[in-house]
Amino acid sequence: MAGTRTGDPRRGDSPDDADWIFASSDPRTLPTERLPSRSEFDRYAAPLLARREEPALPPGEGETADLSEIDAAALRAAGKPRRPRPAVGRGDEPDAATGVIPAVDGEDGDAAEAPRRSYARSGTTPNAEDDGRAQLSTITIPARFQDLGIFDALRDVLALICLLAALTTSFTLGALPVVDLVGRIALGIALVALVAVHLLRWIPATPNLRLVRAVRIIGLLPALLTAIGTIVADLVLSVPVLFASLPDGPPVGLGVGVSLLLLGSVVGIEPRAHEGYVPQQRARAWSRRLLGGVAGAAALALVVALVMIVGRVFTTGWQYSLNTFGSTVISVVLLGIVLGSALRPDLLGRDRSWFVFSTGAVGGLVVLALADNTVRLQFAAPASFATGYVYLPFLFAAFGLMISRSFVRSMPVSFRRADWLVYTVRAMEFSALLHAAAVLWHLLAAITGTAGITLGGPVLHLVDAAVCACFVAVSLFARKALLERPAALARATGVVASVVLVVVGFLDIIVNSIAIGAGAGLTTGGTALAVGVAAALMLTVPAPVRDEFGAPDLSRMFADFRAHGSGRESLLARVPDVTEERSRKKSFPGS
Repeated sequence: MAGTRTGDPRRGDSPDDADWIFASSDPRTLPTERLPSRSEFDRYAAPLLARREEPALPPGEGETADLSEIDAAALRAAGKPRRPRPAVGRGDEPDAATGVIPAVDGEDGDAAEAPRRSYARSGTTPNAEDDGRAQLSTITIPARFQDLGIFDALRDVLALICLLAALTTSFTLGALPVVDLVGRIALGIALVALVAVHLLRWIPATPNLRLVRAVRIIGLLPALLTAIGTIVADLVLSVPVLFASLPDGPPVGLGVGVSLLLLGSVVGIEPRAHEGYVPQQRARAWSRRLLGGVAGAAALALVVALVMIVGRVFTTGWQYSLNTFGSTVISVVLLGIVLGSALRPDLLGRDRSWFVFSTGAVGGLVVLALADNTVRLQFAAPASFATGYVYLPFLFAAFGLMISRSFVRSMPVSFRRADWLVYTVRAMEFSALLHAAAVLWHLLAAITGTAGITLGGPVLHLVDAAVCACFVAVSLFARKALLERPAALARATGVVASVVLVVVGFLDIIVNSIAIGAGAGLTTGGTALAVGVAAALMLTVPAPVRDEFGAPDLSRMFADFRAHGSGRESLLARVPDVTEERSRKKSFPGS
């Protein structure tokens, strides 16, 4: 729209040029991409000017009757007359600048109260009157609750749900009723504390914030100590039987209830912003130290698992050790991605996108763990240091620390529209890494399947290994297309790859559920199904970056995405700032 161009070969003297705003010879040409020439404007304005000189209605139909000679008393006695319709003149035409039609003054006020709308040339942008009316219809938060942030409220809801779910899921497996009893008592205290802190904060006119913070910490501390104590008890009682066969099960055993109790206490124990607590540098340093402690505990559990695996080769059999080693590899890969994205984001990428994506991925596992009693998920099955690698409590504890206020403030994340493509690439990389570990697991399971250690025969595991290898290939292909191919082709390729992951993953779930009774998991197509759905939504649902005319611009979006975190100048940075120029009022040609 730099200026008026005459002699455009796409716009000749064709009949559809009579109205240059709404007509175009080339359907691919936007009607508003250029200003009209003087001759085009004259052709368009001539009929309008002629129409203004003619009466708006046929003679006699739009004229106002002369009632000046009629007696007012006689008029009232005859009854209330119909109000004559005013003549439509030049003053009643729509305003040329706003397009608003003047309201007609009437006794009933219906016409005056009718909403007046004037929209831009695109027909989609409401004016100021509509915006004001929309603001009046929105829900306003009471003044006393304005300090309650949505982030703090969601974390309290998550803590409450996790604590309630821990009451209904398996806590331990061993014959130690005292552990279950202590766990339920701690859960009850934590639930009461979560309710009490909100009552103490919002009911009094002047709440005691120090008391609120103390009740939160003291009330949730028993739950946190109970979860940690249960994990330590399982470790201590498992050391004497690391190399022995366990026909009756582990001495304690950690159910999913322990992991949910740990997550709920970690999320709920941190004082909130509306309670007068603002994280400072010390709090942020403590959050990183605690996350480092979780990583150290997970590494210690890995060492114990490897010692147990080697010892069981001579006491229980190489088949059991081989199968346990395959499961350990998958758990280590998942924990490495999550903890690495939080502690060392430079190992996985220059930006913070891995942190956001891994947090969302673990959040999905938390949602599935909440339904563990119903769907019997394999990843949330009870575990013990005496039988395998314990990873779920450490994964959930890391998730609770990563979404804490202190840690989030130590790792600021900015979101842009092009970041949807970044997270799509992260989803494909996540799928490739985990499915590569699943290929190894299926190969080891095929070897041990001859001894009856794993469900399903060697043939089924070899087929599943080939399917997981296809998931790896499709994920890498989609990642390469998103990073290197032209924008339109890259987006189409990513959507097709997502559909392949969804369809093949769903079929793999059906086959494994019929053959061996296994549900949706990493080794049975569940992860491919989830990643495919997430990637397809991220590629299709969000609005792309738009150009200066408001049209979607995939090329610019992909160019900005490919420069994301690479240190190069973004394509959007090269676009000149035309805000001041667009705000200037320009006279229409010929006026």
